[in-house]
Amino acid sequence: MQLILVATLLCLIIGSCSASISGPFIFWGHSRVSSQQTQALVESSSRELPLTQLFTEAKAIVVFVRNTTNRLEGTRYPKFQNLVKSGAWTYLPQRSLAAEPFGLNANIEVVSLSGHGEEDDSEILLAYNEAVNTYGRGEVLGILGSREEEAHFLAKREAAPGGEEEEKAKAAEGSEETEASFIYVAEGNKAVLSLNGPLELRVTNDTLKLEEHIKQITFDDQRAKGYGRLSITFMHSGEKCTLRFKFSLIRGSWTLRNVEVEYRELKSVLVARGDEYTLPSAPLGFSYRCSAESVNFLNPARNETIQSLLLSDFQVQPWLNGRPEYGEVYDCIGFVSAPILAGLFVVTLLLGILGLGISAMLSMHTPNRFESSRSKQLTFTVQE
Repeated sequence: MQLILVATLLCLIIGSCSASISGPFIFWGHSRVSSQQTQALVESSSRELPLTQLFTEAKAIVVFVRNTTNRLEGTRYPKFQNLVKSGAWTYLPQRSLAAEPFGLNANIEVVSLSGHGEEDDSEILLAYNEAVNTYGRGEVLGILGSREEEAHFLAKREAAPGGEEEEKAKAAEGSEETEASFIYVAEGNKAVLSLNGPLELRVTNDTLKLEEHIKQITFDDQRAKGYGRLSITFMHSGEKCTLRFKFSLIRGSWTLRNVEVEYRELKSVLVARGDEYTLPSAPLGFSYRCSAESVNFLNPARNETIQSLLLSDFQVQPWLNGRPEYGEVYDCIGFVSAPILAGLFVVTLLLGILGLGISAMLSMHTPNRFESSRSKQLTFTVQE
């Protein structure tokens, strides 16, 4: 029985040592990480030696594995950002390392991150500080990488009973926090907005095309107060841009009137250009569809950084009330259009011609006297 247990442990150790993590990487904490730079034009043996020395000289190594390779934002990981900047650190953009720490250090710990910003930020700080308290400051090497295969989870950090299942469930989910699409459905199917292209946010001397957005979309239902807000947070070049579309509810009909924009540290309210006949609106329970025209949200204040937002070829419906599909559609094309105007003009012209003809016919009168051979008088001419 003991031999079986030892063999099982050896298999786990071999499996964890043979595991690999994917880049890019961030190294921090140890004094020698500053000498680790990207070396692309040297032999692999020359690149392997500095890493091997770093892994063996560190008293302990904590490897944090992310479930995604998306850009790491400092605003979402403020604790980790302060932790890295407080000492020596380096960034290695390559996909793989010339030498991996597994098997080169006896005190190595692998922590699997769930993919949620606040939880991962606290998890990194907690696990690294525990290792520093045990082995001393400047002696613990921290490595942040991404998951490449499932094998490295064999040596992941021990958790309390019951917590291991939660970590496995989070790791199994592995869903990205953002996605690029043009269909935005609020949680619980409370509201929906769909487009055929990205939203265009105009700032000073630049136009941002908002494509990638955070999956968590909310709808603030304030029906008792006569409004609702559809909130969508986009990611553009690693920076958040939050749009809150405000719908007013009056006498059983909703209208999209403005949108609140938060970008960087700026906040503005952009007002939809139009009147009650041209703004997106429909009765409650109906959707609004417009492919022929665009809705332009403008900043009423001049000389502002955030200037306008363009919404084109879209369909929207607030207060969806959990339904999985749009309601009946109100289209933005009104009764009066160019073909209808042309038809009305031709009909008016024909009616005018007909009226003139009828008027001319009515103005004709028959003569009341007629000449005949009997009524003619004989005239004689006498010559002398």
